[in-house]
Amino acid sequence: MTARVDSMVSLPIPGDPVLVGVLLVRVMAHFDADGTRAAAPAVESQAIAALRSLSPLETWRLGGMRHTGLSLVVDTRQLSENLRALKRITAEAETIAYFVRHGASRTMLHSLFHISHEVVSRQRRRLGIRLGKGRPRLPEEGVRDAIHRTWVRICRDQCDARQRLVQLHNQFPEYSLVALNAVLNEFADA
Repeated sequence: MTARVDSMVSLPIPGDPVLVGVLLVRVMAHFDADGTRAAAPAVESQAIAALRSLSPLETWRLGGMRHTGLSLVVDTRQLSENLRALKRITAEAETIAYFVRHGASRTMLHSLFHISHEVVSRQRRRLGIRLGKGRPRLPEEGVRDAIHRTWVRICRDQCDARQRLVQLHNQFPEYSLVALNAVLNEFADA
């Protein structure tokens, strides 16, 4: 493994006829693409032309050589950025699944995650979730008061609306998210 630039790492690809053969075909296709041929230096063009002239058997043999001349260059900065983005995407997908599993309405899901009704329907089908029709039944008045008190306490400590609802649901797991949301908004119209 050799560091080329601050964020680039070059890993030689050892002889593996199948892997190297596929990579060589991909390299040829890349250089055949419009605009790439003109940008390639003359030496590279000669090597690519020689590569293109090989038979499948010769390409296989070339791929099996110990020193293939191919390396995988990893841009560690871009890779780190992609890994962070993947972590955020995975966390959001898990949170959406939590909301769907625990009875969030389409309106809630759309307002919290900006996802379409079609995506919500697909998630529900995938998770095997069916919701009842109509407005959710609210808990008794004493429980509703406890929900409001808990909500005020949670809002002091947590600024993310999604996480606030998850924490509230953890405190009152016997109620669906749509029922908890209805309790929180019961005085909104008044």
